[in-house]
Amino acid sequence: MTLLAKNIEYLLKKKGINAYQLQDKSDIAQSTTFRIINGDTKSPSSKTLQKYADYFGVSEADLRFEDLAKQEDGGQSIHDNFTIADAKVRRIPVLNYVQAGEFCEYYDDAITDDYELTYGDYPPNIYWVVIEGLSMVPDFNPKDMALINADLQPSAGDYVIAKKAGSKAVTFKKFRSKGFDEATGKEYCHLVPSNPDFPIIDSRYVDFEICGVAIEHKTKLK
Repeated sequence: MTLLAKNIEYLLKKKGINAYQLQDKSDIAQSTTFRIINGDTKSPSSKTLQKYADYFGVSEADLRFEDLAKQEDGGQSIHDNFTIADAKVRRIPVLNYVQAGEFCEYYDDAITDDYELTYGDYPPNIYWVVIEGLSMVPDFNPKDMALINADLQPSAGDYVIAKKAGSKAVTFKKFRSKGFDEATGKEYCHLVPSNPDFPIIDSRYVDFEICGVAIEHKTKLK
């Protein structure tokens, strides 16, 4: 059982309620609680966790990282040397292209075993994606990571995660708005690789959706 699952189960017992009663007292669906406790959802969104935090009177960081039952018994927190709520630490999912494709459709239910601790004031629906292939060289190398905001709409020049219709995996490219097609009058865009050996993806001929916009780039030196 994950620490998050243990904490939610502990808080339910402390309140003397179950998942069904929690649903009646808040807008947290009992199915959401069951999926977290059973381990089917290992990384719920910050928005979902904030609902639990608000109801139980704890911080989102405590839910994710503190053993609340141990704290209640007087145990020492691993974060006693600093205030984790003030530090705004987040455990952010790290995804490959196929997992990012799942997140594109089902953010709360996508599963990964890899996370990065990230500090700062970030929006709720973010994840790291590991760059694959050579299409974005030299701007992004394989195994670099891009931090994706799933709620942002792209502007010209942004780097984006996109998913082609019928594909399980995403692709990572630069977004370029092209205006309106003269023949159809419809707006279209390009997904542009940094490496000229790879083709540009044109929305007039390839159906895709934008799943998020890159807001940070983390590169590996070795």
